[in-house]
Amino acid sequence: MTAIDFDHINDEIVYEIFQVDGNEAEALSDTYLELFELIGRDAMLKLYTHFRGDKIDCPMRLYRPEFIADLAEKAADRRERAKIARAGGYSARVIERLLSKRRQENAEDEE
Repeated sequence: MTAIDFDHINDEIVYEIFQVDGNEAEALSDTYLELFELIGRDAMLKLYTHFRGDKIDCPMRLYRPEFIADLAEKAADRRERAKIARAGGYSARVIERLLSKRRQENAEDEE
């Protein structure tokens, strides 16, 4: 094994020194192996470097409801708004309720 300069070490260097490349299934813990297979070595190491020890919670929805409502608001047809809501992972009811709430707040602000 190569001598390690502990004053100038990072996760990529350790990965190389430990000769993990090509042996990921044997070397990596299950979670990091899955990340390696999904997003590749560099992204997996970046996640490890920045988030190791933290619990990462991935919400079911990628987009904020306000963002989807902004997009849906531009569509005049209710069916089109429903399609936009579903594409964003929300029900049409949730987005319509948010749009309705906005209209009420805007009407109150104008008074």
